[in-house]
Amino acid sequence: MPSLFFGSKPVSKEYKAHPPFWHDTNNMLKGIEFSVWNTESILNASVCHVTEKQTTEKGVPIKNGLRDPKLGPLSGRCITCNLPKGACPGHFGHIVLTESVYHISWITNVLHWLKCICIHCGTLLIRDAARKSPNVPLNRRMTHFVKHLHTKCPSCNGKQPKYTWTKETNCITKSSVIYKTCEVKAHLERLDATVLSTMCMSHPRDLLIDVLPVPPPNVRTPIMMGNIVRGEDDLTYRLLQILRANEKLAKLKNSTRPTHVIDSARESLQLAVTGYINHEKVGSARKKSSTREYTSLSARLKRKEGRIRGNLMGKRVDFTARTVITGDPHLGMNEVGVPTSVAQKMTVPVKVTDYNRQALQDLLTSEPSPVKFVTRPNGSRLDLSIVNRSTITLTAGHTVERSLQDGDIVLFNRQPSLHKMSLMAHEVRVLPYSTFRMNLSCTTPYNADCK
Repeated sequence: MPSLFFGSKPVSKEYKAHPPFWHDTNNMLKGIEFSVWNTESILNASVCHVTEKQTTEKGVPIKNGLRDPKLGPLSGRCITCNLPKGACPGHFGHIVLTESVYHISWITNVLHWLKCICIHCGTLLIRDAARKSPNVPLNRRMTHFVKHLHTKCPSCNGKQPKYTWTKETNCITKSSVIYKTCEVKAHLERLDATVLSTMCMSHPRDLLIDVLPVPPPNVRTPIMMGNIVRGEDDLTYRLLQILRANEKLAKLKNSTRPTHVIDSARESLQLAVTGYINHEKVGSARKKSSTREYTSLSARLKRKEGRIRGNLMGKRVDFTARTVITGDPHLGMNEVGVPTSVAQKMTVPVKVTDYNRQALQDLLTSEPSPVKFVTRPNGSRLDLSIVNRSTITLTAGHTVERSLQDGDIVLFNRQPSLHKMSLMAHEVRVLPYSTFRMNLSCTTPYNADCK
């Protein structure tokens, strides 16, 4: 009787009766939408209100601190989700800021929205806001709208001031006068929310930070030496700076200190949050004079060493070698010259069968032997540099890892891999010196130039 197969396994009756959610056409994924993580969503996702400026006391994590057990375990099980350390994804906390601060990566968006909303009556000043712009990408739509604004408000006929970002004081100025964050937020809140549904955008008031999300400890793991914590991650130190600056501003606002002292504390909080998000945006004159500066969130993501290019896109694989290429007209178009040092280091796994067992046994006991490793049928791997090879008897099921030799088939790649001919198979020809050799007629598909 025929069976219904999904992949390579027969589908059970229970599977047919209750198929998983990805087989339900009503619940199929149709798209992904990105939006600003607003205050309400941050509070709903948070499991801990972080208020303490210390992480541990006598080696024990402090409650409502940056190492609170509710955020995730460093060992054992999580008290929030009851999952073990390796399975728990971690849980976010939050810090309630004394005053709203700017997200340094969204300053341009805030300036664009201030220019698009009338400061007097809150009318939207965009000429073609009701008409969708299919030819303009979402990430450039505000730049497009700013270029098509009314010079005067069509409702109140009021003239709009000029808004700029001042790097020296880390604040927005309105006609060369400091525009406080509370005033900026009140300005942005005048926008009618029904307009945003037409424009498919988040509310601009969420571009300012009122509640800062605190990532779980597995994102900022402490420096361990055995079972002893020797230090904290850079992000944890950044968050401690924010907590101290936040508490200082709250105390000064409740006191009778002069205005310029409160403004200085307000600027310190803004600099602390800016350094946590992107430390490169903090002015060089305001950086600490210490030899080492703490890293930031953006530094973990950007550049070649970041999460995207360094970990997600930059894969590192075994059985691979890399060096310079040079031309060799004596090689065939199907051959690639491999340096002797590479051929001796790289290995090819060969499965032992009844047909090749004696040949591989002779290869194993020869001097010098090209066999580097032997894997038994049970999975145990023997390193022949430290094991007496004369005591090993090969049987069907063993795997022998030998050095590269002439005639082996390898994949040859030159980056950037722009098309499928950037990765092709060649026969190995072991040669002296330290470069890969290839026939000059094969340079075109690899877009290679040999100088």
